[in-house]
Amino acid sequence: MRSLLLTACLLAALSIGCESKPPVGPGKVTITESTTSTSTTTTTTSTIPVLPEAVFEFSPLTPKALQVVQFNAAGSTPGTGGNSIVSYSWDFGDGVMKTGVTTTHDFFPDGTYLVTLTVIDDHGGKGTLSKPVTVRPPDPVP
Repeated sequence: MRSLLLTACLLAALSIGCESKPPVGPGKVTITESTTSTSTTTTTTSTIPVLPEAVFEFSPLTPKALQVVQFNAAGSTPGTGGNSIVSYSWDFGDGVMKTGVTTTHDFFPDGTYLVTLTVIDDHGGKGTLSKPVTVRPPDPVP
């Protein structure tokens, strides 16, 4: 009975001391390993590369159907080691695709469209951002 209790306490102590969490996101990761059989501590630092960041704005924010909407991705940034964004690909959620740092598009019919921008930097890193665009019905014809 005493042996069983001691084993249970030892297993509980080991599970508390062996907590492991996976690294999240870009940046530095420090892994520290301590062993009880020796007094050695090993620290390893790794860098997870930052991917390009796709960023875009559009205007007007709630366009009417068939109204021209301006899209601008100039705020996008390259990832780790990248110097520039070399490709801007737009998917307007209605079957139309375009390229370029800026572009325009009109939507028909009214509804909500998911616009997706994909950027690629000069090191081949890829970043993607999607935003909904809610399109109002056109003005009635008098």
